[in-house]
Amino acid sequence: MTKLDSWAADVKSALEGEIKDLDREIRELKKEAALIGDLERKIETHRKIKELEKARHEKRKSLFEAQDAVDAKKEELLSSTEARLKRHIERAEIFTIRWRLV
Repeated sequence: MTKLDSWAADVKSALEGEIKDLDREIRELKKEAALIGDLERKIETHRKIKELEKARHEKRKSLFEAQDAVDAKKEELLSSTEARLKRHIERAEIFTIRWRLV
């Protein structure tokens, strides 16, 4: 379980870092777009902002999917462990051998 938790934390932190980078880049472009006087460059900058927002949305979606996958894997591990614990061992006499020394 700890390996799975560590992996989940690594995936989560990597995706969150990428999302924060995209947020920062979007903020910078928005500031830049506000200062641009040329309409053509302004439109170009806004298109780039939209692309980055789309990428950020996809990263968030990936983050949620990764969290769902980790939760499913944990549930699978718990279920298989529980099933192994519930195994019942029975002893049954199948045949008897009798012998005598003469």
